[in-house]
Amino acid sequence: MEEEREKMRQEIRDKYNIKKKEEIQEPEPVEPENPLMRKKKTPEELAREAEEADQDEFTRFRNTMENQLNELKTQIESRCSVQ
Repeated sequence: MEEEREKMRQEIRDKYNIKKKEEIQEPEPVEPENPLMRKKKTPEELAREAEEADQDEFTRFRNTMENQLNELKTQIESRCSVQ
């Protein structure tokens, strides 16, 4: 009786392309649980993280606006020709 049920279940799984619960494998965690075994950060990564931590929301907004203004300025200058 159980074999018939399992056969029907397997047919349904095959029909709908469903994996059996035992077949599903959980991915292993990327970082080890022990913090002493984690990957060392490069000096560039440490500097970038420190810079991001130092900047507050207003400073980031100001820098974004300055970058956009500089891009617009270069676009306008490249399109205009002074004779």
